[in-house]
Amino acid sequence: MSEELLQTIPFQIGKYTYYRLGNTTLAQLRNAGIIPKKNYEKLEAKKPDGLIVYHGRIKAVVEYKQPKDLSSERKINKAIAQELEVAKALSKILIVTDSTKTFWINALNGERIQDMEGNDLETVFHAFAVRNPTLLEYLLDEVDASVSATNSTIRRPRLIDPTPLATRLWQTIWVATGKSPVKCLYNVVELFIFKFLSDLRVLPDDIAFNRIREKAMEDPEEALDFYAKNTRKKIYKLFPAGGDGTTIINGTIFVAENGEANLSQSVLFRRSLDHLHKYAEEFGGLTKIDKQFKTKVYESFLKQEVAALGQYFTPRRIIQSIIRMASLDSPSFRSAGTRICDPFCGVGGFPLEILNMNEGMQCCYTPAADKTISVPFVIHGFDKGFERDDERTIILAKANMLIYLSELVFAYPTCSGEFSRAFNDTFILFKDNLGTFGHIIDQEQEKYDFILSNPPYVTSGSGIIKEEIKRTPRTSTKYPVNALGLEGLSMEWIVRSLKKGGRAFVIVPDGILGRVGGKKLRSHILRECYLDAIVSLPLRTFYANSEHTYIIALTKKHNPDDAQTKPVFTYLVSNIGERLKSVHREEIEEDDLPQMESLYKIFSATGDATRKMLERETGRCKILDIVRFREEPHWVIDRWWTKQELIDAGVEEGTNAAEKPEVDAATKAFNGAVADYDRFISANPLAEMQHRAVLLGDESCFKTFIGKRVLLKDITDDDSNIPLFSANAIQPMGFVEKGNISDFNYPAILWGIDNSLFNYKLIASGEEFATTDHCGAIQILDKSIMPEYLLYALCLLRSEKTFDRSFRSSLSNMRLLSLEIPVKQGGGFDVRAQKSIAKRFTAMQEKQQQLGIAKKRLDDVFSRYLVMGNWH
Repeated sequence: MSEELLQTIPFQIGKYTYYRLGNTTLAQLRNAGIIPKKNYEKLEAKKPDGLIVYHGRIKAVVEYKQPKDLSSERKINKAIAQELEVAKALSKILIVTDSTKTFWINALNGERIQDMEGNDLETVFHAFAVRNPTLLEYLLDEVDASVSATNSTIRRPRLIDPTPLATRLWQTIWVATGKSPVKCLYNVVELFIFKFLSDLRVLPDDIAFNRIREKAMEDPEEALDFYAKNTRKKIYKLFPAGGDGTTIINGTIFVAENGEANLSQSVLFRRSLDHLHKYAEEFGGLTKIDKQFKTKVYESFLKQEVAALGQYFTPRRIIQSIIRMASLDSPSFRSAGTRICDPFCGVGGFPLEILNMNEGMQCCYTPAADKTISVPFVIHGFDKGFERDDERTIILAKANMLIYLSELVFAYPTCSGEFSRAFNDTFILFKDNLGTFGHIIDQEQEKYDFILSNPPYVTSGSGIIKEEIKRTPRTSTKYPVNALGLEGLSMEWIVRSLKKGGRAFVIVPDGILGRVGGKKLRSHILRECYLDAIVSLPLRTFYANSEHTYIIALTKKHNPDDAQTKPVFTYLVSNIGERLKSVHREEIEEDDLPQMESLYKIFSATGDATRKMLERETGRCKILDIVRFREEPHWVIDRWWTKQELIDAGVEEGTNAAEKPEVDAATKAFNGAVADYDRFISANPLAEMQHRAVLLGDESCFKTFIGKRVLLKDITDDDSNIPLFSANAIQPMGFVEKGNISDFNYPAILWGIDNSLFNYKLIASGEEFATTDHCGAIQILDKSIMPEYLLYALCLLRSEKTFDRSFRSSLSNMRLLSLEIPVKQGGGFDVRAQKSIAKRFTAMQEKQQQLGIAKKRLDDVFSRYLVMGNWH
């Protein structure tokens, strides 16, 4: 070992280790274990000036030069060329610097590294004069993640969509095990966290994802056993459990409750790791997680089994809307001493979305110089855990908090214990029957400034909880209203636990607002709080039920005797930007939430002064006197709009009653369309044609193939490139510079292999296209087979031969399909007949469309006729 190396003290630059060298050869560095142990051949005598190392991996080679050696472009290029081979042998990055100017070089190809705008990267590197280690860390991470042999530009972060991973991983585990959807979710999340911590480099390489996957490819049982005994225990050590005994993982499919590997699931374990690996290949690693990813990650998993898991989930759009109503998204909001709570937090939606939307609060979790985390505010999420599945919701919440703070965890991988303490301080599990109801806060200073929550809605069986409340000394006098159902008890807890002047935004079912037995609870709310707002949400807002729900906003009075004079803001929401009747909740343009939030904020600032303006703005808003809430037997505000007001506001559709002449006209039009269609079908001049059956696998007529996997990094939005088709064969998913098809001289028909209701797309000859491994293509080699006819024949066959998960529209199955093609008397394909049939097929589609329009009109007119009672 060189004398220099013995005297060298490694220097920390954030999470990276810097070795200042100059007189130590690569051979000596290899023998000392600082660089990989391999034969460096002619480079062994080379002496780099500095190395940037992370967990034993060389991230960059640094070369210091005198300013005179970098005074011209020729000298700069010479200095780079001198060290390029050494850098390439060790890493992807070469840094050449004179401490006043710096050149960042892609060691794999010798090009200068550029920023996202295409400018040469010029950030000055000086290891012993780093003003902002976190910024330098970030830059090194970005460069390392972006550069390759073919790319020298820092890539813009892509939006990562978790849905493909959720679908693949979920279905693999669920189908293979038959376990409950809830248990599958915990194991999906555990594997996701495993990959996540590996990508963040929190886990050492020898027990991280890539190493375990390598083992699993050779011996799945050994890999799973190694994971259980080493990786899993390390995660528990890095993220210790809190006082409630929970941490960030607790799956029970691959590993039993006692921590032993469940070797019967080793093949499933390997397959699951493969899904995660392929996802990373396609979408990239998890070091940079987009805000929308964090919001969607659990949502994507939960959608796989709505009925079983929806109870734990409040739609993010509703959570975000409530946070904006409370103004907790403001970057300036992080007041010292502020206390925020969700007493029934489930998987942690409200507390975590506050951090996701408020970067100022999120930054407060940055570790200090002594690696401690001290936030100036309190955020609590409570849940009950006397049953095993209840306990796991808190585990999911803590895992989700890790994802939400991913950038900080990535920047400070040695602070996992402090992050774990933050998770444990935020989410607290009560392991008794009363759960949150038994957590009584008497001290005013320990109560909350904000409570945001979606409490449980349970009426039957709540009597047991009430009996225990009465029997327990600490709770026996704390619920004077004894309200009906858990939602009633929840409202009592919330009102009691607010500070004076504190504000609550709570999602409640219509029972609280409408039950006759709820009058006492509503009076209690008015005595203790000011009623600020009630917002009606549409049916099916929540995944697991179709109950009518409302957002109720309250402010705790300083004195219960203070009478409220300010009116109440009310609003009717019909759409939340999602298709509510669909299990997949696709996004739609219609969204009343932004307008509701805007009007509420105006009302909060101005009160009754803007009543007329707010009500004029939209018929969905009414500013109602508080007297009405004292006197009415219910607070179901939808009933306080007249039928015509609801129609005018667009909440309900008007009946627009039909008279008999309109019914007669619609009936006549429909009968005419039916007769026209019947004449068209009856007069079929093609019925007597001769046909020949041809397999799609007939290589003399067709060439059938599917594409290859395409990585997300290779897909662009530049429509001047080649369109790329995937499972949706109708519209391209993007564009690529290079396709995977060499010959475009033949017309083709595309199909999606993953969709049992797929459509076909016709591609003309000479038109370039590319396909992924989810899209098939049929090129027509025989010029006497008309593309338009083949499209007709395939559509006809699709109505007879259905594909599903057990019989997919795979390449092999498609090649087995037999098509009837018209032939002439001599046996050759009849081109003229094919064109006639294709033309007739198009005309038939038009006739069907006209018939559908006439039917729809008749149904509409007849329903409006019946509604008005004209049928008597």
